[in-house]
Amino acid sequence: MKPVSYGRLRLLPAIIVAFISATTVMVQSCNDIGCTDLRSSIPLAGFYSSSSSADKTISVDSLLIGGIGAPDDSLLVDTPSVTSSLYLPFRSQKPSTSFFIKYVRKALDYPQFIDTVTFSYTTQPYFASADCGAMFIYRINSIDYTRHLIDSIAITDSLVNNFDMERIKIFFRTTENDDNDTPQQ
Repeated sequence: MKPVSYGRLRLLPAIIVAFISATTVMVQSCNDIGCTDLRSSIPLAGFYSSSSSADKTISVDSLLIGGIGAPDDSLLVDTPSVTSSLYLPFRSQKPSTSFFIKYVRKALDYPQFIDTVTFSYTTQPYFASADCGAMFIYRINSIDYTRHLIDSIAITDSLVNNFDMERIKIFFRTTENDDNDTPQQ
């Protein structure tokens, strides 16, 4: 039987401390400081009034907005929410994604007033970094939409990546109340 060397046993705590220190440094270096807040590419759409000469943001209520043909529950906005913008997730495995906008105000709650919007795009996988991982980016090629209460749609940037910025402007037909519109007595 070989005698145990006590010199090697004294090094064991130093080895353990060095291992723990190295592991801590490695874990701390694997953070997401270099990553932006959004880790997926989802376009942001803002709502605007078409009756204003300047781009006037509006808050819309009494809407249901959801995906057409989307799996599971695709409702993105539900009444009584009031919103002035919304993220419209695209499907990475499809060349287009469609959404419906249903108006649930009493005077507009009819099937013939449901607007639909279809975005056609190309999808490209993108490796951001070791910290952020991979994601899809989209290039919007075209938009088709009905014009029941939507007046027009504008694309401010057709490249949809993970930077949080409004890329889609949806202009609704609205009326603005003027003080001069009150009836004279």
